[in-house]
Order: sequence, then C-alpha cells, then structure tokens
Amino acid sequence: MAKLKGEMPSGNFSSKKETDVPVAPCQGWLDPCEFCDKRFCKWVESNEENIPKIPTKPGIFILGLKSKNSTEVVDIIIDEHDIQKQAYNSIDRVYERVADKKSKITKSVVLFRWMTFKQKTDKDVISLCAHWYNNGVLPKYLNSWPGLNLLQQTDSLMFSDELQKWCYPKKDAFWRKPKSMPPKVVEVVKSCKWTEPCEVCDAYFGKWKPLEDVYVNEKVPDTTGIYIIALSYGKVRELVDICFHWENIKFNIKESIGNYYKRNTYWTLERYKHLKAKDPVFQVRWMEMKDTVNNENCCFLYAHWLNTSSNPLISSLPGEKILEKNERFLVRIPDKKWCYEIELYKQFKSSKSKIKKNIMNELEEDIHYFRISDQE
Repeated sequence: MAKLKGEMPSGNFSSKKETDVPVAPCQGWLDPCEFCDKRFCKWVESNEENIPKIPTKPGIFILGLKSKNSTEVVDIIIDEHDIQKQAYNSIDRVYERVADKKSKITKSVVLFRWMTFKQKTDKDVISLCAHWYNNGVLPKYLNSWPGLNLLQQTDSLMFSDELQKWCYPKKDAFWRKPKSMPPKVVEVVKSCKWTEPCEVCDAYFGKWKPLEDVYVNEKVPDTTGIYIIALSYGKVRELVDICFHWENIKFNIKESIGNYYKRNTYWTLERYKHLKAKDPVFQVRWMEMKDTVNNENCCFLYAHWLNTSSNPLISSLPGEKILEKNERFLVRIPDKKWCYEIELYKQFKSSKSKIKKNIMNELEEDIHYFRISDQE
C-alpha cells in the first residue's frame, strides 16, 4: 500500500463539497444504457404485431436502428396524450429513410421501446430529459433536445452555467444552526497523476494488459468490480477512462469490458487521432470488488482520484457521495482536497509516526478483502 505523504495540517474542514452534481449523462445513443434500461421496456421489432401493443397513453417512445450487434437511438418522442399515435408517425418517417437506396441504413432493422407516465412532470420523466441533454450529442434524427421545455419549467433540477449540464439542486442550509468545528489532525490523500506510474493505483489494480487481447481471448474474470482504460504510446501510458457503474460503483467486469471494447474503442481513438503515428494501443486493468464499495480502503482510492487538480478522462470520477458519508474523510476548505482524519486515534496517546503506522496497517488489512486479479 502506498504511504501517505505530506505535512499534517490542522484547521477547519467541511464534510461536503459545495459543487454542482450533474445528472448522470446517457452513455451514448448505442444500446445498452442502464439508466434508460431501468425505465423502458425491452426493444421489440417494428412490425404489424408489435406496433398495436404500444399503449394509447401518455408516455415516451424511443425508435432505434439495429445494425449488426448494436442498436442506435435515432428518435425520442414525449407525448402527454397518446404515444401510439406519435409512434406511427415516427415509424413512417424512419421507414422512408430505410427505403432510400442511397441511404447507409437500408439494411438496418427498425426497433422501438416505450414507457408510460402519469404526468409529464414525473420525476422519472424529468430525470430522463436531463440524462439525455447531458450526453451533449443529439440523436441522429432530432434537431432539439427531447423535453427541454420540461427541464426549463422544473424546480427539481438546475442548470449549471459552469458545467453546461443539468444538475441536482444544492440543498438549502438556511435552517441549520452554526456549528463550530474543532481543529482536526489530518493527512492529505495523495492525488493521481494520470500519465505517470502510480503506486497507489498499482496497489489496488492488477497489471496492465492489451484490451483487445483480454477481450478476444476471454481473459477477463466473470465477477464484479471496476476497471481502468489507458492509451499506451511510445513510453507513455495515459489513463483515459475509469469505468464504473454510475450508481452502484461496481458492475460485472467481463460484461462491461466486452461492451466497452465493442462500443467505445473507435470513438476514443478518434479523440486521440493526433497520436496515430505513435501506434496507440488500449490497455486495461481491473480490481475485483466482491464486498462493499464504501469501506475505508475504497474511500482512500476515490479520494486519491478526486484530489487530482485536472480531470482529462472521458468519464466522471466515482465515490464522492460515498466519501461525504464517511466521517473519517474530510474536505479541506481552502483547496477542496480530501483528507484522511487521524484525530480518532488521539485517545491512544500515540505519536504522529505511530498514528500513521496504525492507519497504514489498517488499510493494508482492508485491502486483503479484494482479490487483485493478476492473470498473465
């Protein structure tokens, strides 16, 4: 386990960061998206048997085109009266495109799915509209964001000018009484540097392996956890993605790496096309998480990532909400750095060096609960 380095500052700390928390963005318009899948029925083929099954109720209708092994969302309709009626119009429009011999989608299969709601202001409807908007890219056949008018009228979410995303509102604290906080002895958690070897990440994750090799040769364990993706070129290995479940942190590693390889590698390489001459190669390594995702060992890793001043990654970073609930991790107000509180050990009347040793021993014991996969 990497040692905690730095001075032992004391001062006032906040247990929460006052920053905007965006609604989780849609992972892209290619199936699957867990946020959407939880709310909609399964995809069905557009035919005379399935179209009449669409409810004549208020709801949301999504149209997709299936080509090879992926389904791309191309149209989204929100209607507060009769989604079946609107569905017919949407299906007719897409069939005109499919029938066009000059079109690249002539061999695509038309699919659709839906969900119903009682009112257009329902929490799920508003969350979905924000989820799609935060993707940043419109579906192929849409010229405006679905439900943008609903977002502009809601009080349940707010738009962040800084992030240019729809976010959960900050909790008002006007009713709270002022509370003095005693000075706390803490250790600042060392931050990650993304492009350099990292002793903290190395302690949690297995060795780097070629992404294509582990996917094609099925070298990924069929278990739960998280994984990180890097782009290796020349003597540089640059971390580009930390992959985790947006709500539960851990997910099935094997299934998710397969989806990532099929869906994201080409798009990500386009983002780094300026490195093409250096023959960039995707690499992956993972950490199995069979137990809880909110123990102190996990929190240390989250703080390690969150303390980095810049985030060049494709994805957001996990664990901030979990850290906020852990009493032993605090935010230093001046620079928003996560720190590990060691004042809890004061009752033992230990020296600073002994306190640090106790913390490190505890963290090293915790890490044994993880099985660090290191298959060759």
